[in-house]
Amino acid sequence: MRICIVQSSFEGSNHPTEKYDPLCDPSRYVSPEIHQFEHRFVRKDHEKEDIDRMCDENFDIYFSCLWGGPRDNVAGVDAAFYLETKGVTILTNKAEAMRLHYNKQEFYAKAVAEGLSVPGNEPGRYPKIVKLGDAANSLELSYDSICSSADEVASRVAVVKEHTPDAEIIVQDYIIGPEVSAVVVEMGHAVVALEPVEYIFPKDTPKEAAFLTFDNKFHAIGKGIIKTKIVKDEPRRSRIREAAQHCFKVMGMTNGGGWGRADMRVDSATGKVYVLEMNIFPTLFYPKGAYTSDKMVMKTYPGGHAALFDMLLTTKLIQTRAAAKSHKSVSSFFDTFSSTYDKIWETPTVKMMRGSVTHDFDWSGTVLDLACGSGFLGQAISERGYSSVVTGVDISPRMASSKRIQTYYRQPIYIAPMEEFIMTSDSYDHIACFNGFQYLSPVMLTAVLSRMFMLAKKSVSFEADATPAEHIRAFEQRTGGGALYNSTHAIQRFPVPNGWRKVLEKPMLLFQSPHFNDDVYGCFYRFERIPETEMNGHSDDYL
Repeated sequence: MRICIVQSSFEGSNHPTEKYDPLCDPSRYVSPEIHQFEHRFVRKDHEKEDIDRMCDENFDIYFSCLWGGPRDNVAGVDAAFYLETKGVTILTNKAEAMRLHYNKQEFYAKAVAEGLSVPGNEPGRYPKIVKLGDAANSLELSYDSICSSADEVASRVAVVKEHTPDAEIIVQDYIIGPEVSAVVVEMGHAVVALEPVEYIFPKDTPKEAAFLTFDNKFHAIGKGIIKTKIVKDEPRRSRIREAAQHCFKVMGMTNGGGWGRADMRVDSATGKVYVLEMNIFPTLFYPKGAYTSDKMVMKTYPGGHAALFDMLLTTKLIQTRAAAKSHKSVSSFFDTFSSTYDKIWETPTVKMMRGSVTHDFDWSGTVLDLACGSGFLGQAISERGYSSVVTGVDISPRMASSKRIQTYYRQPIYIAPMEEFIMTSDSYDHIACFNGFQYLSPVMLTAVLSRMFMLAKKSVSFEADATPAEHIRAFEQRTGGGALYNSTHAIQRFPVPNGWRKVLEKPMLLFQSPHFNDDVYGCFYRFERIPETEMNGHSDDYL
């Protein structure tokens, strides 16, 4: 896929962040064999001209890194609004959310109206913090921004006005407690906060100085003076993630926002989470090890940056119903095939394959079976003596109405494309997909795998089909629009996620096609989550 990275140009801007910004570049993490990235720059005084020119190049996707605010001498909000008029496919950075990001008073009012907690300005309560209400990157924030009296507040406001006469200034109660943040990603029709992090300041830091100034963000964190640690303690972790997800929605970033980073503080006395802002362009796809958000993705996101980028693409494909024609064709094919499908599962080759799936593995608890077909996995689990609760998802209503499904599966079966269902799914002990991945494009397959590992508590199992090219062509001709893929390369590129181990990788003949007379080979995989008892002493929560 040919992708245009739309960058805000620093040309002639003299912006204070220029020397710290090496620019977002997914090609640092994504192989050119998967996607091809080209950078195009938008100048503040030539926004329409520059955007018209890049849109004439007809890229497949426009990945917007525009970020400038109304007072910044770099392209941003206005350019984003204009880009949205061009009718091209855009990833990330909805223009209206960018506008709200630079109007914090409006954002705070909206957030409070929708149930979020934000710092107030209670008379007589100190300390207070004085900050800009229409800027990013903690500009004008320093330790002098914390004030312990009305006179100090007035003095600090005067200093900020002198530096930025036309700026909006906000005075708020300073929340005593940890500073935390969480990257939020739209996944299909779900909004998911990734693992939150807490900023750990040096031990001798006064509580009134334990916050992120401009210098802290661009110096102290990079040098390791201020560290970041993954938040794992409950219920604090869940409260932070819920607040971040809520913030994403309040900003109007659903249905095309892509991602953001919620910055928050947690009141030490009450545990209450206060939202400070939703950064509409988190520092991701920057040089490896440079910024907290990138380190968090490398350590905790299943599949890493390449999988995260494919999740953004998959979300766009789901929301635009790009695969609707293929879904209809595949569903119709299997509806017709359902009457003879069960016979295939009784052939010697497939019976041996079924035994490989469940032999010597734990399937106790809850199981999610993606592309469940007529229910062979549920039967195999039952025959191994497990009384597991098996939930099935399939795209074909007739396949899902089989006797095996009615016997071994929780009713009703969900009729939906697996890539859409998994995004909004609950957690399960075991998540599996057999004879289904070959109907997902490599981009969607990567995103689905990421979500499976996020939601599975104990195991993830699947098979990758090395589908022959002639089989793919025959299938697509027969279905008149159904898509089929060789899934082996996408699987092989996907790294074993942190906290998991691969316990099975078994190549074998999967089946002999009854329609196209092809032998389809592939590989069975099973991954199991490493128990916390084994992780103790071997995991580092610091980024």
